[in-house]
Amino acid sequence: MTVSVLLEGVLKEGLVDEFVDICKGAYPVTRAYDGCKGINLTLNVDNSRNFVMTETWDSKEHYEKYLAFRTEDGTVGAITSMCETGPDIRIFDITDA
Repeated sequence: MTVSVLLEGVLKEGLVDEFVDICKGAYPVTRAYDGCKGINLTLNVDNSRNFVMTETWDSKEHYEKYLAFRTEDGTVGAITSMCETGPDIRIFDITDA
Protein backbone atom coordinates (compact mmCIF):
# COMPACT_ATOMS: atom_id res chain seq x y z
CA MET A 1 0.00 0.00 0.00
CA THR A 2 1.27 3.48 -0.87
CA VAL A 3 2.44 5.45 2.15
CA SER A 4 3.10 9.08 2.96
CA VAL A 5 6.11 9.83 5.13
CA LEU A 6 6.37 13.04 7.13
CA LEU A 7 9.76 13.92 8.55
CA GLU A 8 9.71 17.01 10.75
CA GLY A 9 12.32 18.87 12.74
CA VAL A 10 13.65 22.23 13.85
CA LEU A 11 17.08 23.24 12.59
CA LYS A 12 19.74 24.87 14.70
CA GLU A 13 20.15 28.62 14.25
CA GLY A 14 21.84 29.61 10.99
CA LEU A 15 21.58 26.24 9.23
CA VAL A 16 18.51 26.69 7.00
CA ASP A 17 20.41 27.56 3.80
CA GLU A 18 22.92 24.74 4.31
CA PHE A 19 20.09 22.29 4.96
CA VAL A 20 18.23 23.33 1.81
CA ASP A 21 21.45 22.86 -0.19
CA ILE A 22 21.94 19.36 1.27
CA CYS A 23 18.38 18.47 0.29
CA LYS A 24 18.88 19.81 -3.24
CA GLY A 25 21.90 17.55 -3.58
CA ALA A 26 20.27 14.48 -2.01
CA TYR A 27 16.80 14.60 -3.57
CA PRO A 28 17.77 13.45 -7.09
CA VAL A 29 19.10 10.21 -5.55
CA THR A 30 15.97 9.89 -3.42
CA ARG A 31 13.64 10.46 -6.37
CA ALA A 32 15.47 7.75 -8.34
CA TYR A 33 15.40 5.26 -5.45
CA ASP A 34 13.24 2.17 -5.93
CA GLY A 35 9.72 2.84 -4.67
CA CYS A 36 9.95 6.62 -4.33
CA LYS A 37 7.01 8.45 -5.87
CA GLY A 38 8.08 11.92 -4.72
CA ILE A 39 9.72 14.05 -2.06
CA ASN A 40 9.65 17.74 -1.20
CA LEU A 41 10.85 20.07 1.51
CA THR A 42 8.67 22.73 3.10
CA LEU A 43 9.67 25.42 5.56
CA ASN A 44 7.28 26.92 8.11
CA VAL A 45 6.31 30.45 7.01
CA ASP A 46 6.46 31.69 10.61
CA ASN A 47 9.72 29.94 11.54
CA SER A 48 11.86 28.79 8.60
CA ARG A 49 13.96 26.64 10.94
CA ASN A 50 10.92 24.32 11.25
CA PHE A 51 10.89 21.98 8.25
CA VAL A 52 8.75 19.14 6.98
CA MET A 53 9.82 16.65 4.33
CA THR A 54 6.86 15.03 2.64
CA GLU A 55 7.59 11.78 0.86
CA THR A 56 5.42 9.29 -0.99
CA TRP A 57 6.55 5.66 -1.31
CA ASP A 58 5.14 2.52 -2.93
CA SER A 59 5.14 0.84 0.49
CA LYS A 60 6.42 1.11 4.04
CA GLU A 61 9.00 -1.56 3.18
CA HIS A 62 10.35 0.54 0.29
CA TYR A 63 10.75 3.49 2.64
CA GLU A 64 12.43 1.40 5.34
CA LYS A 65 14.96 0.10 2.81
CA TYR A 66 15.66 3.69 1.71
CA LEU A 67 15.99 4.86 5.33
CA ALA A 68 18.55 2.11 5.97
CA PHE A 69 20.49 3.29 2.91
CA ARG A 70 20.47 6.91 4.14
CA THR A 71 21.50 5.80 7.63
CA GLU A 72 24.44 3.84 6.22
CA ASP A 73 25.58 6.67 3.92
CA GLY A 74 25.57 9.18 6.81
CA THR A 75 22.72 11.39 5.64
CA VAL A 76 20.51 10.61 8.65
CA GLY A 77 23.33 11.45 11.04
CA ALA A 78 24.12 14.69 9.21
CA ILE A 79 20.50 15.82 9.31
CA THR A 80 20.15 14.85 12.97
CA SER A 81 23.25 16.84 13.89
CA MET A 82 21.75 19.92 12.22
CA CYS A 83 18.53 19.71 14.23
CA GLU A 84 17.68 21.38 17.49
CA THR A 85 14.71 19.00 17.76
CA GLY A 86 13.87 15.98 15.67
CA PRO A 87 13.78 14.81 13.09
CA ASP A 88 10.58 12.91 13.85
CA ILE A 89 9.38 10.41 11.25
CA ARG A 90 5.75 9.38 10.85
CA ILE A 91 4.43 6.98 8.23
CA PHE A 92 0.81 7.08 7.08
CA ASP A 93 -1.28 4.90 4.80
CA ILE A 94 -2.82 6.88 1.96
CA THR A 95 -6.56 6.27 1.68
CA ASP A 96 -8.82 6.52 -1.37
CA ALA A 97 -10.86 9.34 0.22
